[in-house]
Amino acid sequence: MNRILIVAVFIVISAFAKAQQQPNIVYILADDMGIGDVSGLNPDAKVNTPNIDALINNGMTFTDAHTTSSVCTPSRYSIMTGQYSWRTQLKARVLDGYSKALIKDSTDTAPKLLQRNGYETAMIGKWHLGWNWEIEDEANLEMDPKNPYQFKEDVSDKVDYSKPFTGGPIDHGFDYFYGLNASLDFPPYVYSENNQLIMVPTETMKPDGKSKDFPGGRKMDLVGGQKLIRKGDKATGFKAEQVMLDLTEKSVNFIAEYESEKPFFLYIPLTAPHTPVYPREDFVGTSEAGIYGDFIQELDWTVGQIVAALQEKGIEENTIIIFTADNGASKSSFPIEFEETYKHKPSGRLRGRKATLHQGGHTVPFIVQWKNQVKPKTTSSTTISLADLYATCAELLNAKTDNNQGVDSYSILSLLKGENNYERKASVYSNFAGRFSIRKGDWKMDMNPKKGKSYLFNVSTDPSETNNLFYDESDTAIATKKEELTKELNTIILDGRSTEGEKLENDGPAVWKQLFWLKAEGKSKMKNESKKKE
Repeated sequence: MNRILIVAVFIVISAFAKAQQQPNIVYILADDMGIGDVSGLNPDAKVNTPNIDALINNGMTFTDAHTTSSVCTPSRYSIMTGQYSWRTQLKARVLDGYSKALIKDSTDTAPKLLQRNGYETAMIGKWHLGWNWEIEDEANLEMDPKNPYQFKEDVSDKVDYSKPFTGGPIDHGFDYFYGLNASLDFPPYVYSENNQLIMVPTETMKPDGKSKDFPGGRKMDLVGGQKLIRKGDKATGFKAEQVMLDLTEKSVNFIAEYESEKPFFLYIPLTAPHTPVYPREDFVGTSEAGIYGDFIQELDWTVGQIVAALQEKGIEENTIIIFTADNGASKSSFPIEFEETYKHKPSGRLRGRKATLHQGGHTVPFIVQWKNQVKPKTTSSTTISLADLYATCAELLNAKTDNNQGVDSYSILSLLKGENNYERKASVYSNFAGRFSIRKGDWKMDMNPKKGKSYLFNVSTDPSETNNLFYDESDTAIATKKEELTKELNTIILDGRSTEGEKLENDGPAVWKQLFWLKAEGKSKMKNESKKKE
């Protein structure tokens, strides 16, 4: 009996020691931010980001990091699940504040994986992956034919805001959630805590005019898409211009008040610099890039507050801090003409912005600080994906996972340790319209059914994507490269995975609208078979 007791105690102590050794993970996600928006990555930037720059100096910067999509929802789906979002029925576009849950109950997520392996998990910020409201007469409502997760009509007057919702962060791996359902320009304008709103929205948020009145008598001119443009239900006291401060304070308090012996995963998807562009008064006029630059500098301040909280708690040494963004900078937040006005380029030397397939749409800052593990002031030029969180967590914890989960995720742990056992051979990107791009090695090909709109670039020699080789019929090597990339893209899509394993099926039709080249091949094959029968 004594021997059994000793063994039991040993097991408990070993489990406790293992938990203590695992690092905390803080994942900070900016909303619509380009690589040119970080002063440490862009010497010509008209913004100053000392706190993000400190992470660069203390850790590793990935200079070729990409989101899986150039828009919010699909990108965030991949971060959480390690899978491309077009494997669901969402083949294009994004969700709104009343959309159904995108992540299925049967889909594993990075926070679920961490939960199973002894982590406390929390999310503070913007979800934007849908959840299931309690909706009156929902069974008789039609869904949008362009988006099977979105209702065809406005359902805000049918939602029972007093009831808990399902399919949100709590149901997909988070022990605690505080934040917003979708972007800060989508109603309803109200915070949620865990699986319920903190109050029923009884007021109406009105769109901005040519200028906006801010606290303290401040009036600020807003240009075009910088404004809050969507009217909708709002909670009493909710102020969009205070959201960044609210999320910062919640994140800092979570760290300061954390008492569990478990390591924690804290996911902080922020709302800046996405529209509406509302920097707080303390930051207005602090940059040389207008209110957009001021908003970036408020974001940087938030990063500094979070790092300071870790330091004050005495846990920075054993915490992995990741800073990145969900896609490139938006033309609404910082119009193209502003690049000349302010001499600031959010995408740096890259072509394109949010919602496009060009490099600037999906190339993002990706910085990792992990003291005593990741060498300071180091860089990696390996092409990585934000879908890699799932596999990286699994390897970090030496955790077994279902081979049919996280099927587009590869671990970057070896890269962080200064080695290179990274196994991804190719990456796929999509845009707002759901069109496809593939990157393999130095080559990137964008597929578009419109004549003259497909692209092929060697991004190693042409990072700004100025020399389109797609229509160069004189070079047989170009034709071979196009054939190679198309075959690779087809395999990744049709196999239902990009990692090794059994073939899987994507949700929805096997071939859909955006796979126009496969549709054309199918029609051609059918035509040839018909001729043979004749």
